[in-house]
Amino acid sequence: MKLRAVKGVPDFWDRVEAANERCLVLDYDGTLAPFRENRMEARPLDGVVDVLERIRDAGRTHLAIMTGRPMAELIELLGDLSIPLSGSQGSEFRMPDGTTQRHEPTAAQEERLTRAMNGARAVVPAERVERKAASVALHTRGIPEERAREMQDAVCAEWSSDADEYDLECRHFSGGVELRLKGIDKGTALRTILRGRGEDALCVYIGDDETDEDAFEAILGRGVGIRVGPPGADTRASGTLEDTEAVREFLETWMGVTT
Repeated sequence: MKLRAVKGVPDFWDRVEAANERCLVLDYDGTLAPFRENRMEARPLDGVVDVLERIRDAGRTHLAIMTGRPMAELIELLGDLSIPLSGSQGSEFRMPDGTTQRHEPTAAQEERLTRAMNGARAVVPAERVERKAASVALHTRGIPEERAREMQDAVCAEWSSDADEYDLECRHFSGGVELRLKGIDKGTALRTILRGRGEDALCVYIGDDETDEDAFEAILGRGVGIRVGPPGADTRASGTLEDTEAVREFLETWMGVTT
């Protein structure tokens, strides 16, 4: 098999083949599924679910998926693969047996998130504001770039005005901004998913935007972070893949190398 190199990690496939234990954790939007203006139209590329199922069934990789989406949306779009899942930027977890865990906001945080949602819906189209279990998100995908940036800056400035008092923070993601629990992110979620894996396990995380940088930082020293997108991004990831089609090819190669 001719292996397509992972840019930035020339010995990547040699390391995968040689590993006694492997962990592969993937983001969803922009990684397994191309972005869509309508969030519920962002479905995995053809063939992605099939290769994920084959990697899972081969039993040689600890496979998991993380997303900023609520868990219910992820399962609706991806299907139930019976693997560990993390949703809502690390606030939700679902185990292969279907059991779930959540980081719940306090009563004060709940009140502030509700106020943030109502305030945002008063100044931007209501359908652009999403309330999740432990956060509020403004989505600007499809809006002209300058206007989107203005909306994000204005809403994030209001949300940030007293965020520290509630142990909340406003963070950017690809296509919007989100007010969420401080200290809960894809980095903390990745550490939870990898808990119990051996010290010599090769751990790989693939994601595409700013929220994934927390996971890239968390994996430093114990594996490889790979960022999806055009080259030149300021990132903690070691390697890059061009787009979701390159991720699909990566998954097929992973399946071939590990079986």
